[in-house]
Amino acid sequence: MDPFTAAGLAATIVAFIDIGTKVTTRVRELSDAGNIPEVFRDIRTRLPLIISIIGGARHATDNLSQEAEAAFEEIVRQCFKQITQLDEILEKVIISRSDSRLRKVVKAGISLVEEERVQRIAAALRDNVQLLTFLNVTPGEKGRLKAGRRPSDAPPSYKSVTGAFLVPFSRDEQFVGRESSLQSIASSFEIQKRVAISGMGGIGKSQVAIEYCYRHKEHKPDSHIMWVYGGTIARFYQGYKKIAQQLDIPGWDDPEASILELVCSWLSNTTDPYLLVVDNADNIEHWWPGKYRSGGSLDDPSKNLSKFLPDATDNSRVLITTRDNRVASRLVKEGKPIVLQPMSHGEAKLLFLSKLGGDESDFDEAEVHVLLEELDYLPLAMSQAAAFIEENGISIADYTNALQGEDASVAEEFLHEELDDRRRDEESVNSVFRTLRLSYDQIKQQKPRAADLLCLLAMLDRQSVPKFLLKVPEVTTSLSLLQSFNIVTNRTGSQSFQLHRLVQRFVQLSIQSDNATQKWQDAALACVSKDYPTEIGVAEWPICDALAPHVHVIVDYKYTTTDARLNLAHLLCWAADFDIERGMYTQALERAEKSLSIYRELVTEGDERLAAATWLYGRLRYYQARSTSDIDVAADLLQKALRISEYPSLNFAESAFELAHLYYDQRNGSKCLEMGKASFKCWEALEGPSSVRTLDNMHDYALELAMLGQERDGIATWQEILDLCATTGASENTKTVFTYRSMAGIAEFEGDAALAEILYAKLIRLCEVLYHSEHVHLYDYRLSHVEQIMLQGKLEEAMRLSEAILASCKNTFEWCIQVSCLQTIAACYRSMARYSEELTYRLRILELQNEHLGPSHKDTIDAEDALAGCFLENSSHSEAKKLYQRVLSWRNNELGRTHIDTVRAIECLGICHAHQGQNAAAEAAYLDALDRQRDADIRLLDNLQTSLWNQGKWEELELWSRRNCEVDETAYRSRAQRNLISALERQDKVKEAFETQTGFLALQTAPDGDMLKERRLPTNPPARHYRRFGRIVHPRTWSA
Repeated sequence: MDPFTAAGLAATIVAFIDIGTKVTTRVRELSDAGNIPEVFRDIRTRLPLIISIIGGARHATDNLSQEAEAAFEEIVRQCFKQITQLDEILEKVIISRSDSRLRKVVKAGISLVEEERVQRIAAALRDNVQLLTFLNVTPGEKGRLKAGRRPSDAPPSYKSVTGAFLVPFSRDEQFVGRESSLQSIASSFEIQKRVAISGMGGIGKSQVAIEYCYRHKEHKPDSHIMWVYGGTIARFYQGYKKIAQQLDIPGWDDPEASILELVCSWLSNTTDPYLLVVDNADNIEHWWPGKYRSGGSLDDPSKNLSKFLPDATDNSRVLITTRDNRVASRLVKEGKPIVLQPMSHGEAKLLFLSKLGGDESDFDEAEVHVLLEELDYLPLAMSQAAAFIEENGISIADYTNALQGEDASVAEEFLHEELDDRRRDEESVNSVFRTLRLSYDQIKQQKPRAADLLCLLAMLDRQSVPKFLLKVPEVTTSLSLLQSFNIVTNRTGSQSFQLHRLVQRFVQLSIQSDNATQKWQDAALACVSKDYPTEIGVAEWPICDALAPHVHVIVDYKYTTTDARLNLAHLLCWAADFDIERGMYTQALERAEKSLSIYRELVTEGDERLAAATWLYGRLRYYQARSTSDIDVAADLLQKALRISEYPSLNFAESAFELAHLYYDQRNGSKCLEMGKASFKCWEALEGPSSVRTLDNMHDYALELAMLGQERDGIATWQEILDLCATTGASENTKTVFTYRSMAGIAEFEGDAALAEILYAKLIRLCEVLYHSEHVHLYDYRLSHVEQIMLQGKLEEAMRLSEAILASCKNTFEWCIQVSCLQTIAACYRSMARYSEELTYRLRILELQNEHLGPSHKDTIDAEDALAGCFLENSSHSEAKKLYQRVLSWRNNELGRTHIDTVRAIECLGICHAHQGQNAAAEAAYLDALDRQRDADIRLLDNLQTSLWNQGKWEELELWSRRNCEVDETAYRSRAQRNLISALERQDKVKEAFETQTGFLALQTAPDGDMLKERRLPTNPPARHYRRFGRIVHPRTWSA
């Protein structure tokens, strides 16, 4: 129980003397024995003096005025608390002979930890000695009158002290900036008599007030300029007493007079102009104790300072500085406080360099900029940094590196260092961290839950913390208190909050010193993990965007408990899913792998959380695959996720969805369609046939059918989607997206490129409203739109639009979009037979594929195949041949000998041989290709005939020519007929040749043109069109 409550002031003085004497004796004995830490030696000299003063004053308290007694009581209360803390510390750190070696080591360590605390106590005791002396309660001091006057004498004329300047600080000749704030003070005083400056500790409130005092004095030299420290009741009393003495206010020396009432009354009624500054009015409990502290009373004049702030007259003004916006608002009464913000970069630079001295050219501008940003443009922090750099002879870069380094103790040392500044009150701490400690302690005392909320905020990203994330008790009032102290800020109308950089650093170090870091890291993780969406569509993007910076911070913390690690795995899993939506695949892959690792360790095989993490990691391994083996790993993961997932479930549907795309890339059509159907059927079982997600997956299935040659089935599926759209519960925007997309698919695969172009244009315009400008949906529709334009032969327009898309996505994460643009432009140049320009783009495509997918990926091999075709058209046969050999080797191994792409590579290699005059090698390649085909390709047969002609193999030419003589394509049929007639003639089968030609004439299919050429060239195959599918991420549209 508070000793004042239990026994009153006199009894507490006795208790203080008893415990103080005990501590003094103990410190003296230990000091003489040399067994005491150095920090306690100062206590040995300070403590006896304060015991003597308080002991001598206990009989004189009856003669004190009410205000003086209240101030004296406050000082004794503080001294009793401090001496009790000293006694507790001594018990922990003093080493006795009976202590074990381990115990001695522990006590020595504790003494180092407690050193700063003891220094604060020693400083407080020193200050209390000065205050007691000023209050005239020291022995023999009470009742002494001012020399040369008696109580009966009349007070001197006040006019002799007109224009007093009672500001205890010299002017800062290096004061810079803050002109707008000074102007705001002057403007506010034009319409109101009280003005308050508020702002966080160290922001420079007192310095602005000092500068304003000097400017006000210059402007109004007859005004009295008075300064009162409002941080404690005792100092407020001291300031008023000094005013009374200096201005010789009548009755100031009357022992029975109330100094606070006397000065307040005089200031409220005088006609003389004055400016009263109340500095550091930070503690709201001193101003309205009945409202903000139990046990106080608004009518208790000794504990309610607000009653003693004068109502200024027409010629007088009151300026208040405070960290607490509530104090500012209530004391001002009218108007709003002037909230002091961190300096602008220009102001901060001027201030910092002025404190360092020297010319601006002496310092590296970039280093200065980085440091000022690190210090959040806080004036006290910048002044402190400049002093530290000057005194210790270190560079700006070294100071910055120390602040940014991982060693927290170094940053703490730098920011705890006291700044010797005579323009700050002697009771104002002169280091950033000690300044912040005062605010933190007041918050903790007034509302512990607000202090807890501050600890939680310090563990998150310091900028833009959304209020919806802070689901803690009394969050609104706690945030209000933190904002009152300017510890936390938010923009007008915003529901997100920001923590100053140095405040965050201070709170983190405070938490660390209390061994509570793990507690608050776990709390921050639980907070974000609980609110993170697990089904991410368009509607969830704003939430995920708001949480993204906080996820980035908290996933890097270390967690030890099972609950915390499961929360981490959950957050990593779904944050990775959102990373995919944003195209941040590398980060997503790392997070998904870590999530899966935790789940594998902590949950059983049948747990749906494990299934979710497995398909997500498999999805990412597929997107990031750089080789066939990577794709195999992805397939294994997705197949496992499919096996362990419940049916129907989101995990099953998503696993099947990804497998469908993977199998399409592997040219495995049957598996692709099986998984595509399984995905939308799963959603159908979960949510019904017309649910948004069912329709979304049906669209992908329709596209798979159409791409794999089943155009009619694909079109029928799109038609079914159009019919179901009318019954779905989706938003009108989503229905419109599905309608346009389905209609565009039908038009595209019915060959109506003009209609498809129009529908894709409508999709683009709608999605520009629904999504952000770089969303993958928009890019996908833009590319499809360009493709339809190209198919109509509008090549210049297609190239222009592709270049525009390419320019807009230069900085985007979707490199595959860039590849699609380059492929379209290259295809346009091929159609124009401008092979040199095509070659430029093909090389760029291959470079990107190599960089992102690796040299052994299917898409890279396809890019090499396209480049080889370009070399072939450019007559660069050697380069084409090298590429085709590599392509053939890969496709033989990965796709199989009979795959259509493998056969095509063999034919192309044969064409390269033929162009180099290696007709035998060309013949062997063509025959190999024909051997792998079920149905012989007529172009391949034609090229084989050409190689036989060039070798003069007339019997073989006769045999193979007959196979092409009845084909439907006129060009191939005509060449085959010529080859047959020539082969017969070269074998001297003149009659048969004549009869054959006559027969062709009768059928009106006779060949024309010259049949006799020394050497013929093969027909190059048409460029293969690689349709965009499976590589650009297919984000969900069901929440549009």
